[in-house]
Amino acid sequence: MGIDGGYLCQNIMPVFFVNSYAPLAFTRVGRVASKEHNVPPFVDGSIRREPDFEHPFPAITCLCRGKNFAPRLKVGDIVAYVTKKATYGTSCAHQRLTTVLRVLGVFDSHAAGADWYHRRGLPLPNNCMVAGNSAVPLRRSHCICGSCGGRKRTHREWDAEYRRRAREYGTFVVCKPLRCDISWSAPVVSDEQFAEALGGVPATRNPGARTLDELQRFMRVMGISIPRFAR
Repeated sequence: MGIDGGYLCQNIMPVFFVNSYAPLAFTRVGRVASKEHNVPPFVDGSIRREPDFEHPFPAITCLCRGKNFAPRLKVGDIVAYVTKKATYGTSCAHQRLTTVLRVLGVFDSHAAGADWYHRRGLPLPNNCMVAGNSAVPLRRSHCICGSCGGRKRTHREWDAEYRRRAREYGTFVVCKPLRCDISWSAPVVSDEQFAEALGGVPATRNPGARTLDELQRFMRVMGISIPRFAR
C-alpha cells in the first residue's frame, strides 16, 4: 500500500524506459491545429492524449499499447518520452525529448485512478476513460484515426476503440513530471546521442527496462538536469 492505501506494485529497484509517441505536430494537419487552437505542438496527437502532458499529473494507460507497457510499470519507475522520428515541417527527420515522468501510483482501473484525482480536487487527464471525461475534438488531433486503435474512420469509432481497450486492460498509472517541454524548444535527440548514452537507438515501441544510471547518463549527454528522483 502507498500513502493513500491505493497504490499498487511498490518497486524496490526502479527502472528507466524510453517510450515514443506521435505528437500533434507529427502531421501537417496537426501543425495547423497547433497554431489555430494554440495547442503545444508536442502534446500527444490522438483524441485521448496518451499521456496528457498538459496535466500536472499525467497518466499512462493501456489505450495505445494494450498490455505491453503500462502493466509493467511500478512505483518509482521513470519514463522518458521522445517523439517518433519525423520531419515536423523541417527538412530533416528527427526526434525530440519532451517529457520525463516518475510513476507515483499504479491502479487496476480507470475508475480507481479517477478517484485519486477527485480526492485531490484535480481535473482528470484526458486519457482517463470514465463517464463525463470527453475526448479531444478531431480538429485538435493529428487526425491519424488508425493510431493506437486499428483502422477507424470517425471520431466516435476512434474513441470507442479506446473505451474497449480501457475495459480490457484497466491498468492506470499516475505520474509526476520531472521535466516537460512540449513546445518547439523541446530538445532534438540524435542517434549519436542515443548511442553515446545508451549504446544505440533504443526500441521504443515495446521498450526494455534500463537502469537509473543509464537515465543519468542520457540526461548528461542531452545536457539536461532533472530533479532527484528519490521517492
